[in-house]
Amino acid sequence: MAAEQAATTPAARPEAGGAAPGQEPVGEPRRRTSRLGLRARATVAFGCVALALSASLATMAYELTRSYLVKQRQSTAIRQAYVNARLARSVLRTPEPDVPTILASLQTSSGSVAVLNYQDRWFASKVGIGPNAVPSSLRRAVLAGNVGRQRFSLDGEPQVAVGVPLPAVSAFYFEFSPMTELERSLSLLARALALGAAVTVLGGAAVGRYASSRVLRPLRGVASAASRISHGALDTRLDAKGDPDLTPLIASFNEMVDALQDRIDREARFASDVSHELRTPLAAIGSAVNIVRRRRHSPEEAAAALDVLEQQIGSFQKLVLDLLEISRLESGTARLERELIEPDRFARSVLASTGRAAVPLGVEPGVPEQAMVDPRRLSQMLINLLENADNYAGGPTALIVSGNDAVVRFAVEDRGPGVPEHERHHIFERFARGESSALPGAGDGTGLGLSLVAEHARLHHGHVWVEERVGGGARFVVEVPLVEYGPGALPAPPPGDGRGSPAPEGGAE
Repeated sequence: MAAEQAATTPAARPEAGGAAPGQEPVGEPRRRTSRLGLRARATVAFGCVALALSASLATMAYELTRSYLVKQRQSTAIRQAYVNARLARSVLRTPEPDVPTILASLQTSSGSVAVLNYQDRWFASKVGIGPNAVPSSLRRAVLAGNVGRQRFSLDGEPQVAVGVPLPAVSAFYFEFSPMTELERSLSLLARALALGAAVTVLGGAAVGRYASSRVLRPLRGVASAASRISHGALDTRLDAKGDPDLTPLIASFNEMVDALQDRIDREARFASDVSHELRTPLAAIGSAVNIVRRRRHSPEEAAAALDVLEQQIGSFQKLVLDLLEISRLESGTARLERELIEPDRFARSVLASTGRAAVPLGVEPGVPEQAMVDPRRLSQMLINLLENADNYAGGPTALIVSGNDAVVRFAVEDRGPGVPEHERHHIFERFARGESSALPGAGDGTGLGLSLVAEHARLHHGHVWVEERVGGGARFVVEVPLVEYGPGALPAPPPGDGRGSPAPEGGAE
């Protein structure tokens, strides 16, 4: 029965806990790391990952190689010891054997030492090697009749010792095989693996820095573009340069800049249009006041001037109220106050309240019995459409109510000149006036009525558009959903001729 003992290595001493004087607190490095930039954090992260992988692979490679080489060296030592033990046994069977000569004739590797216990006497192939050189545990196992193997250190050099009992000749054979070359090779392998791991860590850190630089390069472009935009270069745009991963970011940024530029342009146009529209009534008011002052002794001229003054003040008040309403709608502060209405009765009440009871009211089949709307805003939409027909189309010819299970529609028809196709994309903009405003008899509207209709419809999650009327003229349609929709649950716009667009097409005011 073979007995084998492995050499042990001293355990590592645990380090004392706690922080020595002058050392930083435990939390301080973490706070310092949190202040590192993204590039530095990416470099450290890649380096740490490379260190973990290279260290794991290097350790695994070293341990596998070391285990294989040690096993091979021990197998070689055992085979050599068995061969020499059989040779020694054969010679010891002769009469009066010469043990030193026997040991000298054995085939041993360079640096190997043979030790023989024969008739309770110890012999060695090397001077200075005695029974004490044999490890005591291996000596006891072999003397007890077992084959044994053990790694140990002899004179500071690693050795593997093999013991074979020879009971036929009352002898015990021991052979020491040095492992110095093997340990030297393993040490060289460990240094090579450590160097490879260090190079891998540096390479990982370099890759991390390069990758973070590549990732941050588009962000630097975004930052530079944002800086130029903040200084007024609103025509600045980004180019994705064919990178599919950056396309959504670049597209969103460019869309944001487009929306910002469009809003700034619209606000600039709005301010310009407001200043232009305000100058007319203010100039008329100033002229009327001067006439009253100069002609205060002429009652007829003063009365005419007061009429003009009153008319201009009314127009001025309407313009200001419309501007305030549009401002509230665009700022998002406007809120709907929904109530249940009966669409046909509501349309009839609007006609009656505006003195247009003679306008025909048509109710198509399928009109819903009730609708949840803001009555004030819906009434304002219908009034603005009726006034638009009065100003530019000779008055409305009919108000048609229709709908289905999802929406209710109100259509104002007229026999005017209609709305050209190329104007239907712009007529609902603020201060927009179509070609019909230049016709004889056209009113002097401000261009805000249809814009308010569009904003009120949008607030209802509805739509407004204009289409040709059968038989000539225009047909303005307001469509409002019957129920209140939350964000992200808007009804689908109706198909066809520009219908349902957020900024609907329409006629002129």
